[in-house]
Amino acid sequence: MLNRKSFLFFIFILSGLSGKTQNKKEAFFAFREDWSPVNDINVAAYFMHRVKENDTTYVCRFYQNKGPMVKCETYKDENLEIPHGRFAWYNRLGNIDSIGMVSNGKKDSYWDYRNPDGSIAISVFYEKGSRIWTRNFSTNITTYADGRMIDLNSKAYKDSIAAIVEETDRKPAEFKGGVQGWIKYLEKNLRTPGRFKDVVGSGGRGTVVVAFTVDTEGKVHDPYIVHSIEWSVDMETLRVLKESPRWTPAYQNGKPVIYRHKQSITHAIY
Repeated sequence: MLNRKSFLFFIFILSGLSGKTQNKKEAFFAFREDWSPVNDINVAAYFMHRVKENDTTYVCRFYQNKGPMVKCETYKDENLEIPHGRFAWYNRLGNIDSIGMVSNGKKDSYWDYRNPDGSIAISVFYEKGSRIWTRNFSTNITTYADGRMIDLNSKAYKDSIAAIVEETDRKPAEFKGGVQGWIKYLEKNLRTPGRFKDVVGSGGRGTVVVAFTVDTEGKVHDPYIVHSIEWSVDMETLRVLKESPRWTPAYQNGKPVIYRHKQSITHAIY
């Protein structure tokens, strides 16, 4: 799903359109149903929101005009020529269809391909563009690049995992004040955008699912959308996560460790 040809095509249509810029770090680009550029967002089928997060991170999120995200691409440079970071594709309902990381134009780390219900169908692990192994969750078999296969249903594998679990003392990351503290933070800081009301109407509601990492110092990092509703509430959800106070970090065997968390946040129009 990741190839140089698609990047070149994207850059071509981007260069042919004048973006509507909010500030130096953000720009918007509108597209027709066939992904040809159009200057009027009101007649667009899709649009792209480009955000400069820092000097080496440019995130491009593509949305249905009044619906969920279509895909997310991350680049290292302003010209969007060096894929570097998270790439994700979403189905028509806004659920992630496939997701993975890229390092300097090469697939790196985990790439997950999901079933319609959101469960992982196949997971592939890469190192600098080279496939290391592929795990099929329907068969529970992991196949390595050299042809070796491991049956995750085998007794030997289950016994080895059980031994690791028994030796591990884990405590998850927690927001200050626990669940109630987190709810109070969201109630105080979350603002439902006016654009969302235009999309869903009075009485409408939607739940954004976001994943993020809490590091060993309790800082929130790398939030991304798992289930998208619509651009404005997706962005508001990410904003609240990025501005979150520090959490109590997770601990494993008495030492702070990186913790990955998934959170549902509901926006409602009353």
